[in-house]
Amino acid sequence: MTATSVFVKSRFAAPALTVLSALAAGFVVTQAKAGDPDLGRDLFEAWSCSGCHTLADAGSEASIGPSLDGNPNLTLGYVISRITNGGGAMPPFDGQLTEDEIAVLAEYIIQVAE
Repeated sequence: MTATSVFVKSRFAAPALTVLSALAAGFVVTQAKAGDPDLGRDLFEAWSCSGCHTLADAGSEASIGPSLDGNPNLTLGYVISRITNGGGAMPPFDGQLTEDEIAVLAEYIIQVAE
């Protein structure tokens, strides 16, 4: 394989992955409107929330960010705002997740936080 063929393959691989990611995201949004709580868990895992937060339902025991289990600050509005805008060490996910995905993720967290 030549350097040129590697360049050509990598040049076309990224757009293909972007298209596949967009299709997958569209599927999640379509399904998210149905209110499936499993999608909230899938989003929690896919976006590495478990890398920073403890949430028993997701099998997460991280301690970089605050524990979501038993957290008295968790209201739907608060969680949506944090996911959207970030805060402290947490990055904002606005523009990376759709409003529907953020809502599904926030609803999942509120529903399962012990």
